[in-house]
Amino acid sequence: MREKVVINENGKRKTVTKLEAMSKQLVNSAATGNLRAIQSALPLARSVEEQPEQSDQRAELVEGDQKVWKSFLRRLNKKRPRERENESNNH
Repeated sequence: MREKVVINENGKRKTVTKLEAMSKQLVNSAATGNLRAIQSALPLARSVEEQPEQSDQRAELVEGDQKVWKSFLRRLNKKRPRERENESNNH
């Protein structure tokens, strides 16, 4: 998961870990309303948010991965309650 891959982000090539690429893809899918992605992303995002800061050796997610998940949580929390209610009623 820490192997590097090249992705295109905002029209630019960027080298990231496989875990970070996977995280970005899951977060983007969840942000578009994909219910399965949301169900997968929420527990992971909450665990990242609740983790105390750890040393580099002990951290399960690299700093970039944590930023992706925290960004997802911020976007999710910005959704209006009515939108969340509509999503849960539609799925």
